[in-house]
Amino acid sequence: MKKLSLLLVVVMVLGMTTSLFAQGGAEAAETAAVAPSTATDKAAEVTIKKDVRTVKPDYTIRFAYYDAATWPSISELPLPEHAYALVFKSIVESSSNGKIAVELFPGNALGDTKATMEMAMSGGIEMVTTTGTASSIMPELQVIFLPYVFKSDEIAWDFFDNSDLWKQMSADFEKQSNLKMLSVGQNGTRHFTNNVRPIHTPADMKGLKFRVMQSPIYVKMVEAMGASATPLASGEIYTACQTGVVDGQENPIWNIAANKWYEVQKYITLDGHTWSENFVLMNADFWKSLPTNYQHIITIAAFHAQNADRAAEALASRVLDFESVKNSMEVYVPTAAELELFKKAAAPTYDWLRGEVGDPIVDSFLAEVNKSEAKYGW
Repeated sequence: MKKLSLLLVVVMVLGMTTSLFAQGGAEAAETAAVAPSTATDKAAEVTIKKDVRTVKPDYTIRFAYYDAATWPSISELPLPEHAYALVFKSIVESSSNGKIAVELFPGNALGDTKATMEMAMSGGIEMVTTTGTASSIMPELQVIFLPYVFKSDEIAWDFFDNSDLWKQMSADFEKQSNLKMLSVGQNGTRHFTNNVRPIHTPADMKGLKFRVMQSPIYVKMVEAMGASATPLASGEIYTACQTGVVDGQENPIWNIAANKWYEVQKYITLDGHTWSENFVLMNADFWKSLPTNYQHIITIAAFHAQNADRAAEALASRVLDFESVKNSMEVYVPTAAELELFKKAAAPTYDWLRGEVGDPIVDSFLAEVNKSEAKYGW
């Protein structure tokens, strides 16, 4: 009943969001609100509705992302990226009266994160979600992956939503990649899992092999803690853990549950070393080709879709999927003193990144984080 109630809340929220923004630009909704007075009027109303539903779109957005489209058929909640996609599609199509069509390609249907990001860069598709892979284009993005830098979700949200530095970084990224940063969802707080032993302190990581994302900073962080790192695509994690290619991996709780990595991992340590994002990107040439009113619709849709992504991740990692992980793995929560040991061990990662991207960007980023911390009383 508890899970059902949560699901009903999510469905109601998504439904309210969709209905509100369908009213913003949907002539069909206005037509439907007028009760026909005669049979002729009623037939005309039906014809208008049919024309709206079958109208040929002026633009089509092909949107590729990693998460599977399991909801609402077999999952308690939509996975974060899929939640984003559902809300985005609903608002864009309803608010444009079908003049913008959104085609969804979930579950890496068009290729892995790197491949689909490159497709969006070239215009092969219009829109993509990616994470750490984007730093291969612009290494400065790695500042947001610094270990233990975001103490809580609201600090990260404030940086991405309100920081002038992030606006400038997004503009620089667009120049380098031909990808416009539409919004930033929440992939979740990342934790270590492994098959060998419980990890209470960094000393327990020595000699272990961990799969990490294909971003250099993740390799440096794990190595600083005394373990070795193997960058692999996410689709390879299950088999790599099962066959012993790696001893462990690091991911948010919802992702561990959704991909059933708990079947091939015994231990999880809730150290929260990295706050992981979902960058949602659109081909910049396509964006510039859109009329201003369509750009506005997409901006509004991206804002609400971002919030749906963040909410879906929080509900999954903090409530529903945490139960699955807790019932399948041995969970350890480091004490405050042990967490300080992890932070101290990971500190060389900061020095490494300064050498890669320079002191100014690292210092500017840390200053922005401090502002957000003060804003929320940390």
